[in-house]
Formats: sequence, C-alpha cells, structure tokens
Amino acid sequence: MFRYSHAACRGIQMIGEGDHHPAALVEIKDGNWTMMNNIRRRLHGMYWHRCRLAVQILSFWEVSNAAEARRQARTGLPGRR
Repeated sequence: MFRYSHAACRGIQMIGEGDHHPAALVEIKDGNWTMMNNIRRRLHGMYWHRCRLAVQILSFWEVSNAAEARRQARTGLPGRR
C-alpha cells in the first residue's frame, strides 16, 4: 500500500479471498479526506496482478457524547437552523 500511495497502513482485511472478485478492507493510519482522495485517485483503475482495481472510500468513526452535545448546542442557538 505504501509503495503506491505513500500512506501508512494499519491493517488489511481480505474479504472473499477465494471468490472470483475478492476485496480488501484497508485501514489507513491518521487518514484525512485529502489523503483518502489522493489514495483513491492513485489506485482506482490501476492494474495489479492482471486485475483492475476499483477503490471506494468508507468512513467509520465513533460517536461520542461530547460531540453530540456540541452538535446539539450549535443547532439549538437562536437564529440558527
């Protein structure tokens, strides 16, 4: 992963490794939207082992009570919707 995208990878989980169209879920360390889009641009459509890669970005995050409280406080201010 680093060779092609220069991004530090936390882990790779293979999905359907024995299938005709296998997939991999790649976890990027300290990834932000700019980095993720650069990775997508570099890897999407690239050929690897005679197969064309299709790259999709999925974002996972943890919900915290503090973040939810800030969001509610922002939307609850007078004059804002």
